[in-house]
Amino acid sequence: MSGFFKSFAPLLKKSKKYLLEIILLTVALIITITAIFLYINNNEQAVGVGLDRSSDEIVSSNKIFVDVSGAVKKPNLYQVDFGARIKEVIDKAGGLSDEADVIFFNRNFNLARILSDQEKIYVPSISEINNGIFVQNQRTLDYVLPNMGVINDAPTTNTSTNNQLINLNSATIEELDQLPGIGQVTANKIIINRPYLTIDELLTKKAVNKSVFEKIKSLIVL
Repeated sequence: MSGFFKSFAPLLKKSKKYLLEIILLTVALIITITAIFLYINNNEQAVGVGLDRSSDEIVSSNKIFVDVSGAVKKPNLYQVDFGARIKEVIDKAGGLSDEADVIFFNRNFNLARILSDQEKIYVPSISEINNGIFVQNQRTLDYVLPNMGVINDAPTTNTSTNNQLINLNSATIEELDQLPGIGQVTANKIIINRPYLTIDELLTKKAVNKSVFEKIKSLIVL
């Protein structure tokens, strides 16, 4: 047995000589393994957070906000699904109030129309209609003379000297939609780029192209 230990004596002597190096290498190995473990763990958590954020962004992108006011029972800002129609947001607002001009509403609002984000729906009251604050759209169907035209769901405010001109800074998306060459997408772009100091800013802000601008410049005011 003593011979066995004697055979390992030189090895033990050499080990003592390099003991400090062995300890340092061991510590370095432990630190490296710990760092790798922490990196993998943090990376997995970051991926999880990223997935959660992506899910939240997807949910958020499927929602829009619509301001409902005027003669409704619960005027407020409402969040609805993308692609929602006017009827849905009017129902959320509790429906029309007793003061609402139902005939005017039925003539000027298309309940099947799809809403846009940041849109405002204002339902005029009977007194507002009687006092001339709101007037019928030029393109609204006249039920007394049914061959006059088609329904377009936009009440027009009587705020300018010429009711036929559309105010770029205050017109609703429905009013802008009446202009030639303007659909709901372009109308929404015009609203997003407000306010306008001059009519020419429609071009500089790239809200419309040149050909559409030439069609509408005589129909709009500030």
